[in-house]
Amino acid sequence: MTIELWITLAAANFAAYLAPGQNMAYIGAATARSGLPGGVAAVIGILASELIWTGIAMALILTARDIDANAMLVFQGGGGLVLVWSGLRVLRSSSEGTNAVRVVSGYGRTALLGVWVGLANPLALIFFVSIFPGIVSVSGAQSVTDMLLFCGSAILVSSLAALTPYLTIAQMLVLVGHSRVLNTMSGGALLGIGVLAIVWTTM
Repeated sequence: MTIELWITLAAANFAAYLAPGQNMAYIGAATARSGLPGGVAAVIGILASELIWTGIAMALILTARDIDANAMLVFQGGGGLVLVWSGLRVLRSSSEGTNAVRVVSGYGRTALLGVWVGLANPLALIFFVSIFPGIVSVSGAQSVTDMLLFCGSAILVSSLAALTPYLTIAQMLVLVGHSRVLNTMSGGALLGIGVLAIVWTTM
């Protein structure tokens, strides 16, 4: 494992996760509902999902296995359902709420849902199943722990760098009084991405 490989892995992950998608939408919804602490909780949950994906990808590399095509379809469809549910939940809270930020105590629940949203990310499926194995190779001289630390640190640092602009923009919108608009747009984005994921699965 070299610093060049670490940078390559981090850069590829950063490029994949900088694209707008459900991570951005969920961070926006969490920030709109609970302010900056809610947005940070969402980011923590999404980063946890990145570590889970890293472990899955490493296991596939170490066992020289691919994810079965049918399993991928099930995962895509299930992820789409999670996103649809999340979007409907956010939109319902939008219709019941006001423009004021509602500070809630359920930051743990926000983070946990962030894990599910991160795991349901179609970009995560593509990156960790297709791109990640092409970058990371296994050598007998490397321990599993060292590989996980190496890859996990690259994924976490680059994911945090990609998510931070979304958190910053969401907080700025909340501060200028657009929390309800942000919540509605975020819920709609989650719902739309979920529907697209389900349609893609059935094609």
